[in-house]
Amino acid sequence: MTESSEPTDCDPRVWSPLIGDIAAELAPEWVRLRRHLHRHPELSDEEYQTTEELGKRFGGLGLPVNFVGNRRGLTCDLISDPDASMPRLALRGDIDALPIQDGKAVEYRSCKEGVMHACGHDVHAAVIYGAFSILRSLQHRGQLPWPVAVRAVLQPAEELATGARYMIHHHALRDVAAILSLHVDPTRSVGGIGLRKGALTANCDMFHVVCRGRGGHGARPHLTNDPIDAITRWVQSAYRRVDRVVDPAETVAISIGKICAGHSPNVIPEAAELEGTLRTLTTDSRSLVLETLEDVCEGVGRETQCQIELQLKMSAPMITNDGALVDLLRTATCHALGAEAVEPIELPSMGSEDFSFYLEHVPGAMFRLGVAGDQVGRVPLHTPLFDVDERAIADGAKVLATAAILHFAPE
Repeated sequence: MTESSEPTDCDPRVWSPLIGDIAAELAPEWVRLRRHLHRHPELSDEEYQTTEELGKRFGGLGLPVNFVGNRRGLTCDLISDPDASMPRLALRGDIDALPIQDGKAVEYRSCKEGVMHACGHDVHAAVIYGAFSILRSLQHRGQLPWPVAVRAVLQPAEELATGARYMIHHHALRDVAAILSLHVDPTRSVGGIGLRKGALTANCDMFHVVCRGRGGHGARPHLTNDPIDAITRWVQSAYRRVDRVVDPAETVAISIGKICAGHSPNVIPEAAELEGTLRTLTTDSRSLVLETLEDVCEGVGRETQCQIELQLKMSAPMITNDGALVDLLRTATCHALGAEAVEPIELPSMGSEDFSFYLEHVPGAMFRLGVAGDQVGRVPLHTPLFDVDERAIADGAKVLATAAILHFAPE
């Protein structure tokens, strides 16, 4: 088609503006959904009411809702041509909150003591619902340029890295050929979409170290095998050794976030323990560091006469974005928000996401959704004051709806 030719109904120049019009009309509803979820957060493995609320919303679109397992999480299919046999494109969101006290002075602050959506999962769910609202509206108007077959996957327990596997176990990927997702990004201004091919996040292993010694009176430490001495030596040794065994050109991050030991200042306890995370960007570096941590256990155990055990508690592999699907998201962003909205991500994040488990089965890609506005949205994730500029919800919904349509474009 030349630039001067008349566009057809299948041309993005025709249907892409319709997506913007629908989003402008429906965005207030999406914001209300996000605020409802923000007021009523639920921790990982407890997302029953959240699932129920989202089921009502998707059911309100006249779509069949499948509650997964014990009704934590759901899937919902929008198939515009029931007679067409088409593999699904899945749009994945997560729905669990964090054990953090909401510190914001806003009318939609969390009503649940010590629990809040501090990682944007309320936004993710609202964006997926928004994308489906757009596609359903186009379908009702007869303005979908061609048939689509899209599945919403709204999962629990992302923060525990167990929700994706739970959904996969319950057949969320049945008939799915590809999957897209998003994550809010408070370092990126609203209106920006961060994209990167290949590695997007790190491998993450949560580990637990238990040190068992011989306790006793604080006045007679020579009669004990002090597990606090051992656990602190372990931390210092692990930090030093990891820096010396990994090639400096490779990025590795080890952090200790929790140490527990003792109940009284004058009693040396029988045991001490810690929990931390290891984040790596290659399989080789992960294996090397885990072997090194085992060596640290043996070495500190010999020095202190304590028994030290390293336990891996939870892990999530790195997200590796499919190049063709990143190209799809780039094209969708250009149509939905303009070419200036596309923002390349230079380096992978050392954070982790259990979206990676879906990618062991089907190709997929995740993008970063800019949520930082002039007044709100620049506070880091996982903090009590985290919030977003809610204009980002429409941005994400338009990008995903556009990507879904483009994915099914005739060859």
